[in-house]
Amino acid sequence: MKTSMKKAFMILSIFTTVAILASGCSNPKIDKNITKSGEIPTSYIQASFVIDINNPKEVVGYADYAFVGLVEEMTGTDYKFPVTKETEDGPKVLTMPYTNYSVRVLDNIKGNLKKDVSIPIQKNGGLSDDKSEYFLNEDDLLPQEGKIYVFTANARPDGSMLVSGPNSNIEVKTDVFSKNSIQALSEESIANELTKTEEYKTYQDAYKNEIVKDRERFISKYEAP
Repeated sequence: MKTSMKKAFMILSIFTTVAILASGCSNPKIDKNITKSGEIPTSYIQASFVIDINNPKEVVGYADYAFVGLVEEMTGTDYKFPVTKETEDGPKVLTMPYTNYSVRVLDNIKGNLKKDVSIPIQKNGGLSDDKSEYFLNEDDLLPQEGKIYVFTANARPDGSMLVSGPNSNIEVKTDVFSKNSIQALSEESIANELTKTEEYKTYQDAYKNEIVKDRERFISKYEAP
């Protein structure tokens, strides 16, 4: 089924909002996120996707960019798609959180993003506006500061980048890197270390054998010249 990225975002956002409304901001599948303020429950939202999100070849083929990035900082949360729901205590406005991050690109797998600057990305999901719980797609997770992930991202019409859905950020398991040591390493040294990790190998192979989805595409404003 052909669909543009804009339509895909809209479908997912509408589906997400409906799911939140139907559950009354709750879901039978709930985990706990350990934070500085204690335990906060996470509600997982069921959503449908136009690709097999468990197949890296389809995930990379749908994405505009695939890259390895160090999460430098979580920079805040935006709240979108407000919907008013009637409750026993009166009307309540529900929104979908989108978490913002500053990321340093360590290596490009698909596309050519800048490596010499911090790049902002936005992840679908995050802490609710009343700080009472997290909302995430089922089987998804939020990136954490100081960790390295393989990201698959789509460019929006305005050139910003969205990371959305399960398997859109896969943690790279390596003890070699720390934030300080990465700053001291050359691009060649970083690339050499990354090629030793299973996550990098998996997504590099996926890109070589990607299953491309026919859809409208855009270019990130953080592309290298």
